[in-house]
Amino acid sequence: MSKENEKQFIFTRRSLIFGGLQVAAFSALAGRLYYLQFINAEKYTALSENNRIKLQLVAPARGNILDRKGVPLALSNTNYRLFIDYSTITQQTLKTTLENLKKLLVLPEKKIKALESVRVSTAAMPDMIKDHLTWDEVSLIELHMMDLAGVTVDIGQIRYYPLLDEAAHLLGYLGAVTEDELSEDDPPLMRLPDFKIGKNGVEKMLEERLRGTAGIRQLEVNVHGMPVREIGKTESKPGENVRLTIDKELQHYASGLVKGESASVLVMEIETGNLLTMVSLPAFDPNVFSTGISSDYWKELSSDKKSPLLNKAITGQYPPGSTFKMVVGLAAMEAKTITPSTSVFCPGYFYLGEHKFNCWKEGGHGTVRFHEAIEQSCDTFFYTTAQKLGTEKIIEMAHRFGLGELNDIGLTGEKSGNIPTPEWKMKRFKQKWSGGDTINYAIGQGFVLATPLQLVTMIGRMASGVKVSPRIFVPEGEEKPEFANLGISQQLLELNIEAMAAVTNSQHGTAYGKRITDPRFNMGGKTGTSQVRKILQRGQNQDLLPWEYRHHALFVGFAPIDKPKYACCVAIEHGGGGGSAAAPVARDVLLRIQQMEAGVDPTPQKPAPASHQPAQQPEQTEENIPENNDTADEDPQQTQTESR
Repeated sequence: MSKENEKQFIFTRRSLIFGGLQVAAFSALAGRLYYLQFINAEKYTALSENNRIKLQLVAPARGNILDRKGVPLALSNTNYRLFIDYSTITQQTLKTTLENLKKLLVLPEKKIKALESVRVSTAAMPDMIKDHLTWDEVSLIELHMMDLAGVTVDIGQIRYYPLLDEAAHLLGYLGAVTEDELSEDDPPLMRLPDFKIGKNGVEKMLEERLRGTAGIRQLEVNVHGMPVREIGKTESKPGENVRLTIDKELQHYASGLVKGESASVLVMEIETGNLLTMVSLPAFDPNVFSTGISSDYWKELSSDKKSPLLNKAITGQYPPGSTFKMVVGLAAMEAKTITPSTSVFCPGYFYLGEHKFNCWKEGGHGTVRFHEAIEQSCDTFFYTTAQKLGTEKIIEMAHRFGLGELNDIGLTGEKSGNIPTPEWKMKRFKQKWSGGDTINYAIGQGFVLATPLQLVTMIGRMASGVKVSPRIFVPEGEEKPEFANLGISQQLLELNIEAMAAVTNSQHGTAYGKRITDPRFNMGGKTGTSQVRKILQRGQNQDLLPWEYRHHALFVGFAPIDKPKYACCVAIEHGGGGGSAAAPVARDVLLRIQQMEAGVDPTPQKPAPASHQPAQQPEQTEENIPENNDTADEDPQQTQTESR
């Protein structure tokens, strides 16, 4: 082969190789383009969109809490909040933004230091810089927005409670979600910065109904991640408006009756179990929790000896005192240990062996039957009755009336009280049940404990003969509940009602001076005074004692007498006496709800004519624990007392 031909051959071969490589390269490029644009087009389109579009959760409006008539008890107001999104800025940009912000707003030093310590590269969520912005602050920020990279103003909500402290324990309050409250099943909404959930009361009880569902905003962003425009939005679904059984007007009125006291007031509609009021005072302003509670305010609440952080209506546990006597009497008559005509002579004391137990009335009540024993609150009658009956029947009857058991109305913190048994005492104190324990049982003292919620339930059941269960929320469309029968004869229930009616309407009754004088709205009830410490002097003036040493004042009642519709319980811690402190509150609140329902102008109770008011003797009490009752000093509740 000539040199010329050889050169031509080499050139041709190289051309073919080079051309082949070009074809291969072009084919690979074409194939890749086909793969990207056709086969995997959806994936890369999504990635491209993710770089261009940013999704932002929109918190829903929280549902309102309404009273039984639709009047707001908790609602949400507009709240302007300032956020910074770390995903759209650099570390240097953050520094510049903070310097500019400090020129425009007054920020807490603690918040500034926290923001300055943020590492932008690791920050996962936007951060709230400040909330509750004024309109002037919002306008100032919007004017300088070009100098505030990553900053946005968000329109949120702040919870408002019109009744302030008057329904704080009932409604609860909102607080930020903690790590302990988060789980994998929770919606992303729960992780939004400064998103708040119910921490107590109805806010917690009905959290899922009130919360709502988050919406989504689609924002187009530039190469720096800054929002340019909103290109789409899925509206959030607001939370459900829930209607409680509570009556706002009555709640406010009842609260005013016990302002300054450590007390609870409950009114229940007997036919349905609907609670119309649940007052617990003192309390706190839940609006303060919405804006951020200060450490000083928290210390003030925590150190107050009247326990404003506790819902006394469901957590307060008190010896029920004489309000328990109806349970003992009904148990004894049902067991035929006594009859309505059984009489006991009361000389002013009762002997158990050699140990003397005083009746509250020095000199005694003379000969009394069940009716007079309730009317005049004779201790001796019930000492005698309980000794014959024993504890087993009393315990069984107490449980039938809801004592010693949770009502489970949905609020956290409810206590079960205590209906003690010999087995309970042995387990708790490693001691046998004594005769003195039974004597204390007779008048609701010793180890017996009940909450105001249990006591209002007890009265509702006594007045109706069925197992009424209290409630504060009724789902829409739910029918009136059907309550089981108590299994107590109607005759015995009527005898009990008549005796309680005499307490307030007979001149010998222990609450006669505190009766409702309008015959259309008359009430029956029972006074009770529970002792909190040993008193060795009968008739000691409670007003002269330090507040924490005074007796608890209790009153349970119902109205009207002929067809009971409402049950009530008033408990005033260290109030002195049930007849003097608690009965007037129950009278006024029972009168007010009946006037409201009857459409009558709600006028105050008119005092009874002086000529019809018998002279009221001072309350008389005495501690008498028998020597064989070894637990008297071991438990502060193991005491014995009575007042009218």
